[in-house]
Amino acid sequence: MIIMKKSVFQLSVLLICCFSASVTRAQLSLGLRAGVNFANLAVTDEESFPFKPKAGLSFALLFHLPLGTSTAIQIEPGFSQRGGRISTKTSEFINNQQVKADIKGKLLVNYIELPVLFQYKPKLGKMEGLLSIGPEFRLMTGNVRAKSSSRVYVDGVLISSTSGDESYASGNDTRKFDFGLSGGAGLAYPLGTVKVFAEGRYHLGLANLATPIDGDNSKVHNRGASVHIGVLVPVGK
Repeated sequence: MIIMKKSVFQLSVLLICCFSASVTRAQLSLGLRAGVNFANLAVTDEESFPFKPKAGLSFALLFHLPLGTSTAIQIEPGFSQRGGRISTKTSEFINNQQVKADIKGKLLVNYIELPVLFQYKPKLGKMEGLLSIGPEFRLMTGNVRAKSSSRVYVDGVLISSTSGDESYASGNDTRKFDFGLSGGAGLAYPLGTVKVFAEGRYHLGLANLATPIDGDNSKVHNRGASVHIGVLVPVGK
């Protein structure tokens, strides 16, 4: 894990240096992208916390600089909603009565994000392929929000219904800073000087978001996929 973290840092420095060195030699494009995250949390104790993907918004500004005819660096400062959800149902017989429980919950976390991506863009007729890979950095903004609800039935009769909506300040037992790797594939289509694209990505968080407390070695990592569409417009020369 330490070797991977160093590799992410070295890769990010290399990509930013390439961007800085090339900015005076190529046609810079600016753009926007927006889409949906299918975010999840990978935890050490999956039986106690069986998280599933949760949908959330994602958008970013784009700074796109070609390095060659089919390669580019793209820096994407933006906003991302992450977290995960839990949905479990249990059923058991107690004193000859069937007891069922339906438990649902969501963990909502918002981040300011900065992906720094190397892109390979092979020509596919008039269209253009799009392969992206690189490091991404996140800073949590606001509090962690936990929403939950539970219903208990005995022989099909609802006997208990509870709900909760709590907010936790980040920094107590949750690290605010996260980093990882992102990779994706998509297609781009030119409309005059404007380029429209669609892409899917996978996000691999490498930082442990849980702060160890009293010997607890729990680990929590951001995971998930995303899909988005965007537009790039050349500026400058």
